[in-house]
Amino acid sequence: MALVASLADWDSPSTSTQGARRYEQLANAVQVVRHFLSPRDVTSSRSTSKPVETPEITAAFQLVSKHGRGQASYNDFMDSVESRFHLIQRDVQRYVDRLDPAAEEINPQIAQIMAEMLERLALWQRAWGLPLRAFQDTKLISQFTSSFHQLLHSSLPPIFPRYLLDFLTASLASLPEHLIDPPHQPHLFNTVPINYHKVPPPSPHLSRLGVFPRYSGTLSRVAYQEIEKIATEEAAKGWDARRLTRARQRVGDGVANWLSGMFEGNDVAQVALRPMFSRFDYYLCKCFFDIRTDELFDIIVDFPESMAALEDLKECLFKVDQRLELVNKLNAANLKRLLHPGAETKSVLDIYISTIRCLRILDPPGVLLHKVAEPIRRHLRDRPDTIRCIVAALVEGEELQDENETAGLIPQSNDETVENFTDPKWEPEPVDAAPEFRSGKTSDIVSTLVSIYETREVIIKELQVLLATRLLAVRDYDAVREIRTIELLKLRFGENALHVCDVMVKDMADSKRIDHHVQGDAKSVVHPLVISRMFWPSIPSSSLHLTPKLQQVQQQYEAAFHHFKPDKHLRFMQHIGTAHISLELEDRVVEVEATPLQAAIAELFEEKDTWKVGGLVERLEVDQGNVRNALAWWAGKGVVKEREGTWVLLERAEDDGGAVHAFVEEGPVIESVDETKAEQVRVYWNYIKGALTNLGPLPLERIQGMLGYVDDYDQTVEELGVFMHAAKREGMVEQRGDGSWVLVTDGG
Repeated sequence: MALVASLADWDSPSTSTQGARRYEQLANAVQVVRHFLSPRDVTSSRSTSKPVETPEITAAFQLVSKHGRGQASYNDFMDSVESRFHLIQRDVQRYVDRLDPAAEEINPQIAQIMAEMLERLALWQRAWGLPLRAFQDTKLISQFTSSFHQLLHSSLPPIFPRYLLDFLTASLASLPEHLIDPPHQPHLFNTVPINYHKVPPPSPHLSRLGVFPRYSGTLSRVAYQEIEKIATEEAAKGWDARRLTRARQRVGDGVANWLSGMFEGNDVAQVALRPMFSRFDYYLCKCFFDIRTDELFDIIVDFPESMAALEDLKECLFKVDQRLELVNKLNAANLKRLLHPGAETKSVLDIYISTIRCLRILDPPGVLLHKVAEPIRRHLRDRPDTIRCIVAALVEGEELQDENETAGLIPQSNDETVENFTDPKWEPEPVDAAPEFRSGKTSDIVSTLVSIYETREVIIKELQVLLATRLLAVRDYDAVREIRTIELLKLRFGENALHVCDVMVKDMADSKRIDHHVQGDAKSVVHPLVISRMFWPSIPSSSLHLTPKLQQVQQQYEAAFHHFKPDKHLRFMQHIGTAHISLELEDRVVEVEATPLQAAIAELFEEKDTWKVGGLVERLEVDQGNVRNALAWWAGKGVVKEREGTWVLLERAEDDGGAVHAFVEEGPVIESVDETKAEQVRVYWNYIKGALTNLGPLPLERIQGMLGYVDDYDQTVEELGVFMHAAKREGMVEQRGDGSWVLVTDGG
């Protein structure tokens, strides 16, 4: 049966008249199809008319398709397209020539020229592809569109991507004002908000010509450049307010709507864009993160006024998670701008305190602070005056005193290398924490400062020195402020640690009571502070020999005191204290608060009006430097003047013509802990000298280890470091670049 059916459908031999006619009709139809599909030159005036599909043409396409010649005709058409594509290349070059490839800035006519070129290319595509509709086969039209796009983009000049970038950039910059600079919204955004506004693309032919699939990188580049620009503009507005939210609003209303407009009407593309907006938010946070981390040192210096910038940085840090980059940038800034000899210790300490506060905002567990703080702490340990500055901050800083009221006791030592796994609140350390990091350590600022040193004893001793100095400067026995300070410090260091300070305060109260009784027996201008010498820090002695008037008032007071307490005697420290002096000169009265040495010099000028420095040194039995210093102080008050090596009393005021008198402020009356400890270590100098002589350059830790074998040696490595720096100033040792110490042979 199959054979019968095949024979029934068998055509007549081609040699028959009917067969020849059919082949002739097919050949004519193929010629009609080829002519109708032939790519036209749209630039020619003869080819501008749109091809009209007549019934004859429709019949020819049907006949060709019926006999299976449609694909062959399409292939012939595509061969013609390739052979005539030079017409499109020539047309494109005509538009490219209107643009200046050497121009560095965007051509203001780029939008118009590119729009015209895209319109022209769309015309070529439409003119060559429209006749394919006669096949009534959408598959062939899709094949032509794909092939045309391939030919087009392979033939475009290499500079086309740059022109496309400028074209898209100009279109983004030309958005309406309400999208570029939208009205402020008060609430915060956690990501880029999408408020859809219909934004037409710069050219409707970008999608039709297949530009976006091949130049998606250019489209993204324009968007990311705008995001970076927005981040830079908003961050530059300052640290006084949150800037990230405003930047997100601008990206959402501007960049996001612009990108959505490129794919208007393409629902599939619109859905695919949603993850892109999340990447926009990430990139915006990355730009903000880079800007704020570059400024982080200045943000820390300006804290707390820069709190808003820290909040933005904290959010960006959570989003981008580049913690190591933040640490590296801040460490580099600290090394360049802070950790060098030119920075004062007080400034280093103040910035360290601000760093603690700022990094706790960024990272409450403290991992970032641990990585950033260690170089600062090491630098502070190497400075001889760090202890003094820490104590001054504890006593005089109001903010740290407020912390003392709320925090607990500071531990005796800084050794917390062993974790307490029995703690029910124990948690594992963060994954990026260093091995020595412990999140359970006391985190208040006072404890952090004290923990710079191995034990708190050096801080306590310096506290005693500072409080003693302040008590010696108190007038009228009014030590209320000092008592409050001591009570606050007891909350941190404990009662026993500050027992010596209690004795000093008690001496102040006892002195007030004694003075009240003595003044009742014999009125005196002397109001001494009677101290229990064993409980006060070391006070250096002085060879000052006071003048008769000053000696007389002291002797009178001492006699009255001995009458009140027969078993005790007073021994005045002649160089400590202040005296209220009123000098009656011919044309004026000078009232000042002077030191005992300055008061003694003023009394000597009562004997005669001129003195040489040598004569004053002989009478007062002090060194020449102190005498010159006191004379310069009086010269600054206009009381004396130096003339040819002789100091003259000025009974009448003179105009000194703006002369400047050098006055060197005297040092503290009580030796600091550093100076005291350095003197204690000096006893072991021979051991240190022998070690450096026999073994050569040694690091500080090695010297400390060797001194540990010496009987009665109980100094810490910090105290040894203070002594070595003092020995360096005296020319006895030198410190090499690697930190090791070497003996100076000439220094002995």
